[in-house]
This record gives sequence, structure tokens and C-alpha cells, in this order.
Amino acid sequence: MKIHTTLFLLLITISMSGQERWMLGFAPSLELEEELIGINGRFYYGLNEQICFGPEVTYFPYQSIDSDNELAILDLNVNVHYIFEVSEKLGFYPLTGINYTIEKERLIEQNDQNEEENEFGLNYGFGAHYNLKKFFAFAEFKGVSGKLNDEFITIGVIFPLVKHKEKK
Repeated sequence: MKIHTTLFLLLITISMSGQERWMLGFAPSLELEEELIGINGRFYYGLNEQICFGPEVTYFPYQSIDSDNELAILDLNVNVHYIFEVSEKLGFYPLTGINYTIEKERLIEQNDQNEEENEFGLNYGFGAHYNLKKFFAFAEFKGVSGKLNDEFITIGVIFPLVKHKEKK
């Protein structure tokens, strides 16, 4: 964990001298294995026009997965994107990051008894964004590799909050 903290602080220090852009995003998300519907929130920091990173939270409230059981998922992530701009409006990006997942399963008839699994994993995936001047529309596929493997499709919007011109 000390290495992750050191790398995070190093990235923040490097970013202070470049172009800054804070972004806030929201999106519905689909978990592919059980077809759960959830909501995603993200707060990203752009180091420059190509690299951004930040935390994401996706929450899937209890939903039926079969006739007897319900499942809820809390998906916590820190992801990094490297954006390849195809045009002034369109960009594609691979994504990578770390993940912590909390899954709770319960019997529909007994809501007070549940099984819980918590695990770390690694994120992988890809996405695209389209610049609509005041915000970006995005779509992405994300997989989680670890003890709780999973895959998600997320489609939403990202709003730039603060943008400073590059220092000369």
C-alpha cells in the first residue's frame, strides 16, 4: 500500500505543473453476468489532454438474480485513462486501475441474513468519449480481474469543472 500512496502523491505533484482539468461524471451501468442495473459516479483529474485518473464508485442495489436470491454490488475503483484523440470531438482510451468490490447476496424471504464477499482486483477495459462542448458523452467496457471477476458497460456524461491554461 505504501507504493500505491507514493505513486499517487508523485502523480499529483507532477500534475501541478501542467494543464489541470477536474471532471465529474454520472452514468447508468450494466453488470453483465447477472444483468444488474446500477449508477456510476466518477471524479477525474486530467494531467494533460491525454492522461486522466481518479476514483469511481458504482452501486448496484439489491436485485433478484434467481427466484430465491438478491445481489447488491458496491464497486470502488481508481482508474487511469490514456486518451487517443481521433478528431477534435472523438477520443478512444484503454483503461486500467485497481478495484475493491463488495458483493452482498441474500435470500429474498429473509432480508436480514446475507453473505458478503470483499475482494481487491485489477481493472481493464476501453472506452470512447465524444466532446459536446460543455460536456463529454462516454461509453466504456470495464472488466475486473481477481477473485470476484466481473464485467460492466457504462454509458454517461462527464462535465469539466475547472480548467486552467498551461503555465508559460
